[in-house]
Amino acid sequence: MKRAGLVSLAGYLPGTDLTSAQVQKLSKYLRENTYLNEEYVTMLVEEQKLPGYIETNYDGWISKPWYEAWVNQLPEKKRSDPFQGAEERRRVPLDPISVKKSTHPHPMLPSDAETIAGAMALLKWGKPKEDIDLVLVHSQVQDRPLPSNASLVQHKLQLTNAGAYSVDSCCSTFVTLVEIASALVNAGIKKNVLIVNSILDSMINDKSTYYSICTGDAACAAVVTAVDAEYGYEGSFSLSRGELHDGIVFHRRSPMLHVEVSNQPSFAQEFVTFLNAEACRTIGAKATEYLSHVVDKLVEKTGISVDKADFLVTHQPVAWAPMAWRDSLGFKPEQHYSSYEKYGNIATCSVPANLLRAIETGMLKPGARILMASSGAGENHIALYEKASPELIDNVLSF
Repeated sequence: MKRAGLVSLAGYLPGTDLTSAQVQKLSKYLRENTYLNEEYVTMLVEEQKLPGYIETNYDGWISKPWYEAWVNQLPEKKRSDPFQGAEERRRVPLDPISVKKSTHPHPMLPSDAETIAGAMALLKWGKPKEDIDLVLVHSQVQDRPLPSNASLVQHKLQLTNAGAYSVDSCCSTFVTLVEIASALVNAGIKKNVLIVNSILDSMINDKSTYYSICTGDAACAAVVTAVDAEYGYEGSFSLSRGELHDGIVFHRRSPMLHVEVSNQPSFAQEFVTFLNAEACRTIGAKATEYLSHVVDKLVEKTGISVDKADFLVTHQPVAWAPMAWRDSLGFKPEQHYSSYEKYGNIATCSVPANLLRAIETGMLKPGARILMASSGAGENHIALYEKASPELIDNVLSF
């Protein structure tokens, strides 16, 4: 008997150091099996790390001439601790074509970050890429408003036998992607599904807001296929609260710290914005209640109590949230992984990045039952049980 399960997991976390062997394998795969810009591969080889850099609080804020003005305009209760537990976050490099051809270079395109993550997941999987028959993609920031990045990622990864479509439940989307991919594999509609998601916060980050210090860049990817029936997807439950849809939005505006000059650009663009203050207060005040509710419904649906789970991975929107969820669900510190201090809020990539790091650090073994639980703007909530397959653990650790 077989059922759907995760068999590969990878994260493009900019600035991550790689071994010489990892650089050799990944650069060879990117050159031979993708349409990624060669200059990104050159960065990888020359710097011996994933393209991009680690931004510290000093780099991004303290060292800036506007730092004092930024602190003074923060909400009063945040001025004494302006970084709220954040220490660093990851940033993608500038797009090399825009550096050469534009007076205003832009960060790496989301589809390129997704291509790197997807290539890493396929490389770890170790099977012919032609065996992938579907790519599910979530770009929290897309290359363009229309069309989505899905077919572009399929093209850049040269997945010639795969269809592609996008899925979006905001920060909870990785868990949603696992749910959908597992259902398609279990139904026999698809055999091997690549799921890819990203958040390129650098494209929509207004450094002059108090929340800008919380967010970073990342892309993650995984492969879902049939595994032995004792492993893999065991069930899920999701619920949306659309009355809170306008709490956290992309909104076109000028930066909060900006001196307007009539004959100069306004620098208005889409920024992450807390638009509806009352909705945002509700989202924060009820964060634990809402996530606990979908977990309770998951338990009711599957008959598997929370104390039967071995490990918890969650979203990490702010420093306090992962620990609040962990404690409310009754997990011990050694049964949970949070990377907020290192990566910040990486939105849709929080759950897969934390799962990946838990495997890499030896916290998870084959057969461990994982509870994935996440909230997302919209407001979307989902919880899912997955038993770690031996293939997943082996493929992550073998890279």
